Amino acid sequence: MSFARPRLPIIPAGARFEGTLCWRGAVRVEGRLTGDCLGRGALEIGPEARVEADVAVDHLVVAGHLEGDASARLKIELKEGAVVVGDLRAPVVVLADGARLRGRLQITPEGPEEAVSAPPSP
Repeated sequence: MSFARPRLPIIPAGARFEGTLCWRGAVRVEGRLTGDCLGRGALEIGPEARVEADVAVDHLVVAGHLEGDASARLKIELKEGAVVVGDLRAPVVVLADGARLRGRLQITPEGPEEAVSAPPSP
């Protein structure tokens, strides 16, 4: 299984975004995000990032801090040093040594009808 890698941060280090973030493709957060994330594609939360949001995407990679519930249609990965406070739901969940999760974990069947719906077209 191959996933698109984010090219540029959508929220760079030192920046702050509040609201609902919707996208198609792959994005990376290096700063602070508060609100909700709804994407068709990948979301990567960088090691210094802090996200306080409910997340619904195809593929989620967390290296920083996520506070909120997250669902992924394909996969969730928690990297070493990741901190998640909230419930996770996906067909595949990978927890690296040193990742911390305080919440429930639900493994779901993979399929297009799962939790993620497409964001509006631009």
